[in-house]
Order: sequence, then C-alpha cells, then structure tokens
Amino acid sequence: MSLSRRARRRRAAAAGLALAAALLALALLLARHGDDPFSGVYWEPASGRRVEIARQGDGYVLYYGVARRPFPAVRDGDTLRLRDPLGGTIVVRPAGDGSLRLEGAGGASVLRPLEPQ
Repeated sequence: MSLSRRARRRRAAAAGLALAAALLALALLLARHGDDPFSGVYWEPASGRRVEIARQGDGYVLYYGVARRPFPAVRDGDTLRLRDPLGGTIVVRPAGDGSLRLEGAGGASVLRPLEPQ
C-alpha cells in the first residue's frame, strides 16, 4: 500500500510540474508575441550588432550596439520611425516570422529576433 501511495504522489507531482511548465511557456509566448510587434531584443546579421527596442510611455526607444546608444522612436501604425543620427529618417517595419526590416537613406537591413540561450 505504501508503494501505491508513493506512486500516486509522484504522478501528481509530475503532473503538477508539467502543468506549471506549460503555463510558464504560454505566458512567455504571450509576453513575447503580444500585440506589439516591435518590443524585443534583435540582432542585425549584416553588422552583428545587438538591437533592443523598448516601449517607454507613448513612444519607443531603440538601443543600438554594445554601447546601447538610445534613439527615441515614434510608432505610426505598422511602422516605427526614428531620426537617423546622420540626418533623415529610419523606418522599422515588421517583416514576418518575428523579424523586422530597417530602412533608411543608406539602404535596408533585417533585424532577427535574438533567442535566449
């Protein structure tokens, strides 16, 4: 009888852990892919630099590179606009599968989501 109780406890504990892991995975998925396609951490394959886009109040801030230089940005529908330090405007648009397309006077680049390791 003791083994039977122990087996039931193990099963209940395993089921509880599986449920907790599933709920955590769902919460992380919803937090990452909510209604905001811009917020997140990305990397630019062309330069190998890290890009983070964070929401601050009504606007956004794009942090670029290792030094995390902040560039204020404004959302306009499905685009994010920020001022290019060299003049002009940089436009960020969703490009599908979680990546973003960065377009400016100097050309275009893709920002890929940086997956945690």
